[in-house]
Amino acid sequence: MLDLNTYLENITSFLRLNRNYLIALLVITLTTYINILPNKLFYDDEELIYKNVYVQNLSFLPKYFTENMIAGAGKTSNMYRPILLTSFAVDHLSWGNTALGYHFTSIFLHALNSVLIFTILLVLFKNQFMAFLSSLFFIVHPIQSESIAYASGRTDPLYSFFLLSAILLFISILADKITYRFKYYLALSFFILSLLSKETAVILPLILILVYFTYIRKKEIDLYHLLKISFPFFLIDFFYVFLRLTILNFSNTLNFYPASNTYSSSLLVRFYTFSNVFFTYLSILIYPKELIMFRNVPIINSPLYPSVFAFILIAIVVTFLSFKIWRKNKIFLFSILWFLITILPVSGIIPINNILAEHYLYLPSISFFLPGAYLLTLLWKKCTNMFQKSFLVIPLTCLFIILTSRTILRNFDWHDPITFYTMSLVQSPWQIPMRHNLAMAYSENGQSELAINEYKKIIATNDIYPHTHHNLANIYKEIGKNKEAEEEYRKAISLDPNFQFSYYGLADLYNKMGEQEKLDEITTKIQMLFKNN
Repeated sequence: MLDLNTYLENITSFLRLNRNYLIALLVITLTTYINILPNKLFYDDEELIYKNVYVQNLSFLPKYFTENMIAGAGKTSNMYRPILLTSFAVDHLSWGNTALGYHFTSIFLHALNSVLIFTILLVLFKNQFMAFLSSLFFIVHPIQSESIAYASGRTDPLYSFFLLSAILLFISILADKITYRFKYYLALSFFILSLLSKETAVILPLILILVYFTYIRKKEIDLYHLLKISFPFFLIDFFYVFLRLTILNFSNTLNFYPASNTYSSSLLVRFYTFSNVFFTYLSILIYPKELIMFRNVPIINSPLYPSVFAFILIAIVVTFLSFKIWRKNKIFLFSILWFLITILPVSGIIPINNILAEHYLYLPSISFFLPGAYLLTLLWKKCTNMFQKSFLVIPLTCLFIILTSRTILRNFDWHDPITFYTMSLVQSPWQIPMRHNLAMAYSENGQSELAINEYKKIIATNDIYPHTHHNLANIYKEIGKNKEAEEEYRKAISLDPNFQFSYYGLADLYNKMGEQEKLDEITTKIQMLFKNN
C-alpha cells in the first residue's frame, strides 16, 4: 500500500511529465471564456443569488441543507443543491453581487474539469495526445457555453468536478491493488458533495463499474473486490434517494410533471421521444451553429417514427461492433456506455419536465470527443512526414478555431438580460415566459414603451395571464397613464378574481389620483377577500 509521501511524489511526477498539456488546457479555457467576465447576473441568478437572502448571508448555511434551493428567495421548488448554494455564498462573501467573481469561479471549475478528464483518460487509455485532444474538445465546444456563461449554470461544472475527482481517486485505488483508506474515504466524500451539487450524480456507481472493467485486465478481474469497493457508493445512492423521496421532498413532484400526460405516463413514449432527442444532440455536437436554450420538442408516440428506428439500429450496430473489438480497443464501448450512463437521468427514464437541454451534455459529450480524438490520433500516427502531418494539423487547427469562435460568440448572448431574452425570442418566439422576462428587463431599464409593446404581444398571443395585465398597469401608472393603468388592473382581476396584487395596485392608483370613493370601494373589497392575509 502506498504511503502518503509516495502518493504525493506520484502526483508531482505526473504534473511534471504533463506540465505543458495541463498549462495549455488552463490557458485555452481562460481564452475561450474570458469574455463572460463582464456578463451580468440575471434570469435564474435572481432567485439563486442576488435575491436569495440565504446566499447573501452565510449564517443561513444550515438552511441550505434542510430547505429547497430557492427558499431563500421566498419560493418553493423541489431542487435540493446545498453545495451549489454554498459556492454562491462563498462567492458573495468575496465579491458581493459583482458578477465577475461568479463567472471567474465557473471558468475555474471548467478548467479543473478539463484537467481531470485529461488525467482520467490518460490513466485509462495510456495515450497522452488523445487525452489532450478529448479535453480540448471538451473545453472549446459551444455546447458547454450554457453551463459556463451564466452564473446559475454552475451546477453542471460543480457536480462534475466532484464526480470526476471521485472517479480519479477510484482509479488510483485500483492501481494500488489494496484500498488506500484515505483516498477511499475522500472518494466517498467527493461523491456526497457531487450529489449535494446536482441530483444527476446518482449515476456515479455505474460509472465506477464501467471504469473498473476498462482499467482492470480481464485476468485480474475480481468481482468480489469490485462489490466490496463499489457497495458503499450504491449505499450512499440509496440513502440519498430515500431522503429525497421523504424529508427532502419539498413539493412532492421530484420535478416530474404536475399532472399526468402522454409523455409522463408512458415509458415507451419517453423512449421514443428520447430517440428523436438523441439526433438533436448529435446534430448540435457535429454542427453547433444553432444554440437554443428553449427548444420545442415533439412527443413521439410510435416506434415507426424514422428517428426511433434509426436510433435502435445505430445503437445495436455500434454496440455490437464495440463489443467485438473490446479486447483490442476499449475506447468505443467505453464511450457508448459513458454516454448511456451519464445521459440516463435526463433521458426520460424519469419524466422530468425539461426534455432537452444543451447543458445536459456537459459530461455526456465526452463520449463523442473521445472517439473523435482517438481517430485523429490514429491518422496522426499514419502520417510519415511533415507534409502529410500538415494536412492534418491545418484542418484540425481550423476546427478548433471555429469551435472556439462559436463559443465566444455564444458567450456574448449571455451578456445581459435584454440581449439574452431578445436572442431567445428570435429562436423561440413561442416562449411566453421569456417575453415576460424581456418586458420586465425593458421596464427595469427605463424603456417603458418597449416593455409595453412586449406585454401587448403576450396579450395578443395568449391572454390568460393576470401578471401580464398587472405589470402593464404598473408601467402605465409610472408614466402617468392612469386610465390605462386602471383598465389593465381590472383586466388582471377579471382573469383571476383572487389576484391580490392588482387590488393593491388599484388602491395605490386611486390614492394617488385622489379618487376617495373608488379607494374606499377597493379597500372594502380587499378586506373581504384577503382578511386573513
